[in-house]
Amino acid sequence: MATFQVQVEDLTGSVSDTTALTSWLTDGARSVMSILPMTMLKRVASQDAFVNTIDVEGKKVLTVTRNDGTIDHPCREVIPSMRGRIIDQSYMEYASATDPAFYIDNQLLTVKPDSSGSNQRLTSINMSITVAHGDSVIDNFPDEAENAVVLYAARNGVQRLMNDINVSVSDLSISSTEPVSPTLSTVTYSDATNADASASSVSNILVSGVSDVDPTNQVPTYTKPILSLSSAAISDFNISASAPSVPSIDVITYTNASNQSAFSSDLSSVTFGSVPSEINVSSSAPTFTPPVLDVDISQFETFLETEEDTELAQIQLGRLNNEVSQYQNKLSESQAEFQKENSIYQTEFQEASAKFSADQQKVLEQARLDLAKAQQDAQNSTNVDIANKAKDQELALQNAINNMQKAVNNNNSILSKFQQEIGLYSQNVAKEVQQYQQSTQKELTLFQTRTSVELQKYSQDIQNELNEFNKDNVRYQAEMQDEVSKHNTALQRAITQAQISAADAQLESQQATSVDLQNKAADQALALQNSVQNMTAAIQDNNSKMSKYGVELQAYGSNINKEVQEYGSNLQKDTSKYTWYAQQYQMLDSQYKEQIQFLTGLSSPQQR
Repeated sequence: MATFQVQVEDLTGSVSDTTALTSWLTDGARSVMSILPMTMLKRVASQDAFVNTIDVEGKKVLTVTRNDGTIDHPCREVIPSMRGRIIDQSYMEYASATDPAFYIDNQLLTVKPDSSGSNQRLTSINMSITVAHGDSVIDNFPDEAENAVVLYAARNGVQRLMNDINVSVSDLSISSTEPVSPTLSTVTYSDATNADASASSVSNILVSGVSDVDPTNQVPTYTKPILSLSSAAISDFNISASAPSVPSIDVITYTNASNQSAFSSDLSSVTFGSVPSEINVSSSAPTFTPPVLDVDISQFETFLETEEDTELAQIQLGRLNNEVSQYQNKLSESQAEFQKENSIYQTEFQEASAKFSADQQKVLEQARLDLAKAQQDAQNSTNVDIANKAKDQELALQNAINNMQKAVNNNNSILSKFQQEIGLYSQNVAKEVQQYQQSTQKELTLFQTRTSVELQKYSQDIQNELNEFNKDNVRYQAEMQDEVSKHNTALQRAITQAQISAADAQLESQQATSVDLQNKAADQALALQNSVQNMTAAIQDNNSKMSKYGVELQAYGSNINKEVQEYGSNLQKDTSKYTWYAQQYQMLDSQYKEQIQFLTGLSSPQQR
């Protein structure tokens, strides 16, 4: 047979945390063991022989017997405060060799009366069972209940995977850095001068300045949308059904009969034994105490709305889902604990009721025996007025017996009604628990649906913002190209104008004077050429910067598109995986509950 780890992984996928898996299997085995019916527990119970006392920590006691040297007698359980009475013969609770008793105090079981040999025997269930992930069977555990343990561990494993996804999902963060707009050099022209010429100077050549590239709009930026998730509204669980009160039993008394008509020897008094005024049950009627659901929605809202930290909000959302799941587990455990305590109380109540009825019959029988003895004594002591004496005495005794019988019948009627009220209370509690679980499951389903829709809308918002950025980027690129073209045209116009002005200056200089004409012309041409080269160098530097800036803008836009698409793809994968885990958890939870109902005898699981 496959190990439990393999069986769980067939339902959840790979489980790397084997320590947690062992803990889930152990918790599941102990939880299932606590709700199994007595008929199933007896098949896997173990027996231990002991002398007078035995440690029962971690054990569920089924039966305790004591051998009187001939046969084994069942021991009745009493509460620890009755330990003094079971060793005192003057009390009705006295424990004898044929009617032994035991009590449990501080995890120590003690049997009375004491014995010198190992003639006491304990039948119990080990509730401290441990199941390792590498095991394939569970010792001293019903085979048909092992599947419930696997489902319990698989359900917890899927819940862990859902929490891991909640923690891993983060906000969109753009790692690409926006390029810095370049600073362009201002293209200017310095007037050329020639100090060597003594003739008329060449008029100044003015070259118009060219402005920097200045696009109308700023560099487009990408604004990520805000993720806002709904919260789950789950109310605390309250039980409206009231536990029935323990009934008050009438006291059974007997009044001695007397006869004043006879003048002979008095009839000896008839002694009638006492009957307890109420049925003594060692424990009180169980009450169902639901766990308290304490979900801190305010912290989730603080992370999401005030601090706008969606990563912490996702972690808090995972914690809220985990708290709701733990609350449902505690609710199921509380219901199982109530059913277990109610079953024990019903058994103890029936045993105490049977003992009470037996004590009543014993007292009645003793009264009849005393009556017969009194009649015989009266006949032997005197024949004076014997007929009247006997009739009066018989009538008085019969009236007393009838009154006692009436009280007994009334007590039995009260006890029967109390048992019916206990049964009705158990049904009402089970009904309210089922209704609350259905309501909680409906709210969780709606919460998951809302969250899925909100995540899809968030993904659409991301794409819309990306489309808007791309549109602005295209417009900005077009404006930038237009500004660069205008800038280059203005530079070319300035260069052309400078060349024309230089030619005009040379012509004017030749016409104005021939003194030192060659030196003047050469110096002037050299100065003009230097200015033109300086302007050309500035233009080429500006063109290089603008080209580099355009490439950087395209790379920036491409990186943003890539990162947004990658984030959207990862978010879609995580959303799909989370949805599948949620569906798998609901299926495993349903199968586990069906298996528990089958094991407790409430219904049979559906065939798959």
